[in-house]
Amino acid sequence: MAFWALTLTPLRAAEEGNSAKTPPIGVKAITVVAEVESVEKVTPDALVDVHLVTLGGEGSKSDKILSRVRVASIDPVAEEPASTAEEKGEVDKNGRPVIYERRSVGLYLNQEKQEKIRIAAAQGVLRVKLSAEAAKKGMLAEILHNFVANLFQPLLLFFFMGFAIPLLYVPFEFPKALYQSLTIYLLIAIGWHGGELMAGLGTSELTVAVGLACVGFVANGFIGIAATYILRAVSKMRRIDAVTVGAYYGSDSAGTFVTCLGILATLGIFHDAYMPVLLAVMEIPGCLVGLYLVSRLRHQGMDASGNMPDEPGYEGAANGKDGEHGGNNHGAAKILHEVFLNPGLYMLFGGIIVGFIAGRQALTDPHVVEGPNALFLFIFKGALCLFLLEMGMTACQRLRDLKTAGIGFILFGLLAPNLFATFGMLVLHGYSMAIGHEFQLGTYALFAVLCGASSYIAVPAVQRIAIPEASPTLPLAASLGLTFSWNVTIGIPIYIEIAKRILEIMPIHSA
Repeated sequence: MAFWALTLTPLRAAEEGNSAKTPPIGVKAITVVAEVESVEKVTPDALVDVHLVTLGGEGSKSDKILSRVRVASIDPVAEEPASTAEEKGEVDKNGRPVIYERRSVGLYLNQEKQEKIRIAAAQGVLRVKLSAEAAKKGMLAEILHNFVANLFQPLLLFFFMGFAIPLLYVPFEFPKALYQSLTIYLLIAIGWHGGELMAGLGTSELTVAVGLACVGFVANGFIGIAATYILRAVSKMRRIDAVTVGAYYGSDSAGTFVTCLGILATLGIFHDAYMPVLLAVMEIPGCLVGLYLVSRLRHQGMDASGNMPDEPGYEGAANGKDGEHGGNNHGAAKILHEVFLNPGLYMLFGGIIVGFIAGRQALTDPHVVEGPNALFLFIFKGALCLFLLEMGMTACQRLRDLKTAGIGFILFGLLAPNLFATFGMLVLHGYSMAIGHEFQLGTYALFAVLCGASSYIAVPAVQRIAIPEASPTLPLAASLGLTFSWNVTIGIPIYIEIAKRILEIMPIHSA
């Protein structure tokens, strides 16, 4: 007979204290009653393997059914029935009887793993053991193992598959309508998930989120300015083009963000619930920095083609250029509309608001969110795979625009994401130390891609309206062909490892 129980555990932040564990999209905390090997070592956040123990004529048989599952909680059970090992005389290598204590164990599981647990629990007894892969390794060996494991996730393999299509001249064109539908779905899905989780946050958590949004806004504004001056130092680009590319890097990338969410979900790495809000907030600084720096160039005598007095092809200062693109009320209103109400930002904010309202209702009636969760959470990673297939094709095609860019510009597109992402994680950690609040590992990874990514939606829309003098191809070539490709393949696994080392070297002592 199997002694087991299965319940859904709500995840909410306390009014005070550290942030609640926010599971990846599609993951819930499931409580089971199971035998626990090494009770003293199986603690919250530990990685465990789950075994199914069945009884036969020759004794008990143990089969591993799940690997590397993260523990949410572990508590005593009311009753202690006789263990399987004791009934069948299971002994250790020294001949002593092996007794396994039973505990109520909370496990973070996606829908597929939940179903495995349900089926297994009906067949025998569940046993939880500390994961063999969780044993300590040398730092370099661990980093290499984690990097290789992260690099070959199915999500990234779909990106590689799409990247190869133009290289192999495969006669395939991704349907535009499907790409637009996937983009809408992914933005609403991450907004919904973030809003639903934020509905359960306490006042202290929301205060931390507001502070982090301000920190992220300033950090991306600084990155936009820094990128501009770095480009002027390492390349021979026109100043207008350096400013525009810098604006792209002062914004963020929804595609990189959702890819990072998918990887965190696959790896079972947690993040704080309010990160989708930061995606919206940190998209804005690059637009504002670009508009400000371009305005300065126009006042310094930039001509109608975007050339400065000391640049080849200069034709004399343009008359009324600054007023045409932002000095009058109509131009300014159009630009502000593109910055704050572009379609991507609207879908994301709309999803957050709807998810928050539904999440508040679900606190009293959980059935309210069942249908939307089935759509927005459980097929999220599948939709993301198709999205990355298309993005791989686009990234490969954009590389052709780099033929005349120069080696300095190309190196910038590959190295700048690492510099800005690391800067972002250090800024986040500094904020964490200042307020005595420990953020999740996944929050570091997401904040890294918000700082290290480059826009390819919001800033191009603003560029078409307000900066028509700049090159339309170079910024997108760097953003999609280089930076996006780097981030979603090699960058995100690197950022996760850097975040781990930051947390190990400079631990947070919570207030």
